[in-house]
Amino acid sequence: MTNAKDFDKREAILQAMLELISKHGFHSSPMSEVAKKANVAAGTIYHYFKSKDELICALYVHKRETTLQHIFKNDDPSKPFKDRFRHFYLQTINYFTTNPKEFYFFEQFMNSPYYGMLKKEEITRLEQPIYDFLRKAVFTQVLRDVPPKILIAMVVGSANALIKLRLSGEFMMTSSDLELAFFTCWDGIKRV
Repeated sequence: MTNAKDFDKREAILQAMLELISKHGFHSSPMSEVAKKANVAAGTIYHYFKSKDELICALYVHKRETTLQHIFKNDDPSKPFKDRFRHFYLQTINYFTTNPKEFYFFEQFMNSPYYGMLKKEEITRLEQPIYDFLRKAVFTQVLRDVPPKILIAMVVGSANALIKLRLSGEFMMTSSDLELAFFTCWDGIKRV
């Protein structure tokens, strides 16, 4: 059983790794620096994680879980799916534009050998909430009958492109622009 002190140390180590990766990338974030930034002894990290690889994979899992909790927070299954999807889509964009370190970490992780280190069951578990959210709408004939992997790629890819555009500062998106983006995405996936 994990006590609050262990949880706090583990959380500090994960956060320190995120901070270092966001500044220096995976390879230039040594465990000694993680320990220093987390304010723990170097050996303490190995009490929680066997290796740097395990720490980085654990960071991905942890951040993915907390991100999904945030994005699906306040989801109301009694509302029409279009409203629920709007909330999901805009919440995703807003979450990552206010948490760019997490966004860039996910981007880097997904395009690295670390992603291949995750067990297939773990990847499936982490994708399941979005998959279930969209699959039910396909089943109830609200969304087009598109294979779920393609549907997820279209929706998440669209949101990711907008997040990158907002974070780049090239285009100052207004709330009207975001609504237009939502409707454009919605029109592409809704059943006609």
